[in-house]
Amino acid sequence: MSELLEKAQEILRQEVICNRCLGRCFAKSGTGLTNEERGKALRVLSAMHKHQPFVASQECSICQSIFTTVDRWVEQALQRIEGYEFQTYLMGTRIPLEVEAAERSLWEKYDICVQRTEPIKQEFNREVGKRFGIIMAARGQPILVDFREPEVVFLMDLERNQLKVRVHSLFLYGRYRKLVRGIPQTKWPCRTCRGRGCVECDYTGKTYPESVEELIAEPVLRAAQGKAHALHAAGREDVDARMLGSGRPFVLEITSPRKRSLDLELLTREINRLAQGKVEVGALRFVKSKVVEHIKELEAQKSYRADVALGREIHEEELQHALHQLIGDIEQRTPRRVRHRRADLVRTRRVLAIDGRLTGPCAALIEIVCDGGLYVKELISGDEARTRPSLSGLLGTSAQVVELDVLDVLGGINLPET
Repeated sequence: MSELLEKAQEILRQEVICNRCLGRCFAKSGTGLTNEERGKALRVLSAMHKHQPFVASQECSICQSIFTTVDRWVEQALQRIEGYEFQTYLMGTRIPLEVEAAERSLWEKYDICVQRTEPIKQEFNREVGKRFGIIMAARGQPILVDFREPEVVFLMDLERNQLKVRVHSLFLYGRYRKLVRGIPQTKWPCRTCRGRGCVECDYTGKTYPESVEELIAEPVLRAAQGKAHALHAAGREDVDARMLGSGRPFVLEITSPRKRSLDLELLTREINRLAQGKVEVGALRFVKSKVVEHIKELEAQKSYRADVALGREIHEEELQHALHQLIGDIEQRTPRRVRHRRADLVRTRRVLAIDGRLTGPCAALIEIVCDGGLYVKELISGDEARTRPSLSGLLGTSAQVVELDVLDVLGGINLPET
């Protein structure tokens, strides 16, 4: 204690310093005290020890009295966040460079152990955040500080006198079923105008009038009063394919939501009512942003059903022999139809199970269980030998998928803890 007091006396003897900046030099000494209280106590002890009159803290050459602006920053934050629902928040501060330099210089000059100190930025964040939280609680909206994934972040730039507010997106996990063909998963910009609007797209900017994303997101966007939406899904089915079974896992992101206390059961009913006969959703729940990465990296196995047109009449035995040979590893070079948007690579995927039957002399119905990422249409057609083996290659005739359904996305959908 005597060493600490001697160090404080040395600082007070030579510096014009406030209680806060003095207290922060010894922030890890003593518990249950604010830096203001700690600094004042050291000032009092110093005066008593030297039998001198106590002189209260006034101006400060270190912090330049920035703590006098705390209430102003709190008021700005309250104004900017008016009308937003949130439960967690975080304050961030950009301290003027000369203030940070003055603090570091003080610690170096008096050989103060950095591990015992607290940076001015940390105290400023805490003081503004504490007062902000008290006022929000008094208004009936209690909130908590969250250092990992706050719903709202306030960035105070003391040098430029600017406050930036970042409202974290809202994330909803669920599964969707697409019951009809001809609807893309996400908005498909018009190829002619690239989304700007033209005669070809009737000035909508879209190739298709609606998408799975829009049908799901628009009721949620209205309820959350957000700015925009994005659908993150575990893969995608073709526009002309249905998604059946238990549905495809997805995460819907709503940016800058004003409302977060959404009734998910009511929203589920509303989405399914408005998209009746086209899209259904279920299992909606709130999740953290990290689930987006989990969903996108998911390589779940999938099951498909394909109606196939064959180039010649074949016998049932031929079909069964060919299907049996498809079980195992499949080497697929990026299909021609998607190579404009995917790297031209050869990928290995597995067919785990396959079954089928002839439905006519030149037609078959085939069900396939395979790895995620396998292009089923090309497994059937061969895609000019870019997929090997293929049903077409094994039968020695053309084979084309007439209709395709995703029957289910299988296993592996264990969400991380949120």
